[in-house]
Amino acid sequence: MFEKHFDFTQTPFGKDIPTSALFSSRAYRELTEKLRYAVERAQMMCLTGDIGAGKSTAIRAVAQQLSSALFKFIYVPNPVMAIREMYRDLLRELQIDPPWATSEARRRLRETFCSLRQEGQIPVLVIDEAHCLSPSVLEELRMLTNFEMDAYPVFSLILSGHPELSRTLARRGNEALAQRLTLRYHLIGLDREETKAYVAHHTKLAGVVRPVFTEDAVVHLFQFSQGIPRRINALALRGLEIAYLQGVQTVDGNIMELATSETIY
Repeated sequence: MFEKHFDFTQTPFGKDIPTSALFSSRAYRELTEKLRYAVERAQMMCLTGDIGAGKSTAIRAVAQQLSSALFKFIYVPNPVMAIREMYRDLLRELQIDPPWATSEARRRLRETFCSLRQEGQIPVLVIDEAHCLSPSVLEELRMLTNFEMDAYPVFSLILSGHPELSRTLARRGNEALAQRLTLRYHLIGLDREETKAYVAHHTKLAGVVRPVFTEDAVVHLFQFSQGIPRRINALALRGLEIAYLQGVQTVDGNIMELATSETIY
């Protein structure tokens, strides 16, 4: 709707942009370095951050950067599940018929992980929205990692979730699993200057080099988004829509104030 008005060649602030075109903030660079370290050394990591901070995006970027011949990424699609369902989905993703018994499924997954490792491929188990995991599933993950030997780690485990994930792992009963998560990172939002650069980066990706958002608009955008990329995207898109409806070529502070009063994210 507003794309032609601003001379965009595509809709800006989209979700499905190539990983090579992602905006690289300081925190994003730190996170991808830690993720690569965890994956390449078959370590276990706890990643936390607010909704829309870019956790899944960073994991996706690292997965695409690494060779599929050396690393096998396995994703848990739905963390709100029973233990048997978790093993069923994992084994099916590995093209293995899942047995009915949980103990047998655990043994089968362990054997598969060991076989992949011996063949030169590191299994990487990624559990997104891990703050939703039940105590029984967390205990099962502890049992799954029991066969790990310090001299020869078999697979990498990445638990990614909201900040409450850290509090969950700190609870009594989760100490053993928490101790195995030797790497931890909390992804923060962009700072003010990064927010300005992020906005310019996305409008440029959409084909417009000139400033579309005024300084006041960017300040307002940063204050209300707290530098969280998903919030920035939603607010910026609403600002562009309002500017189009008003027939103006730039998004100023007044427009962004109106956008923030209307947008739910």
